[in-house]
Amino acid sequence: MVLLAVGEWARFGRQLITYSSDAPPRTEQLGIQERDAPERIADYWASVGKPGRSGLDDIPWSAAFISWDIESAGVPRSLFCPDQTHTIYVERLVERARQPGAAFIPRAPRDRAPQVGDLICASRNGSGTTLDNLNRGAGHCDIVVEVRPGEVHVIGGNVGDSVSRSVFPLDGGGFLSPISARPVFAVIENRLP
Repeated sequence: MVLLAVGEWARFGRQLITYSSDAPPRTEQLGIQERDAPERIADYWASVGKPGRSGLDDIPWSAAFISWDIESAGVPRSLFCPDQTHTIYVERLVERARQPGAAFIPRAPRDRAPQVGDLICASRNGSGTTLDNLNRGAGHCDIVVEVRPGEVHVIGGNVGDSVSRSVFPLDGGGFLSPISARPVFAVIENRLP
């Protein structure tokens, strides 16, 4: 998953966005925009059964990107069910976490310091999405690709209309610091090797 995400980030020109607890996000490097890569974005959509879509429409493709990445990494659908909406696949992961052998365990951000391979999920557009209220509202998830002292690096699709690497602050214990521009509601533990 991580290597695929890093490869796609490189393919899209290595766009980099830095978040802080108290300031708007800062784009430090621009990458290739969705309008310049519709064929590749169509590949992401095909993984969720929507082969006619591309980056040339106004439909958010971030969940299709995550679904493509996880499926392309060889994770069977019995462990992760791809979907075009983040909150729907998170809802399924919450249900599956109750079963023995679950590969992905959704946790509150205060209960899990992010590790490489985990997913970080946030509500969007004021949806108020939480693990207790997934409400199929606006959400977004990214894949953790690197953890450094004081920061975590994640890659996600349709961030700034590209595949972007975002940097989020961590507190002294390695947990996500609150970010007003990206209210995180879950860190999904990846138990796969």
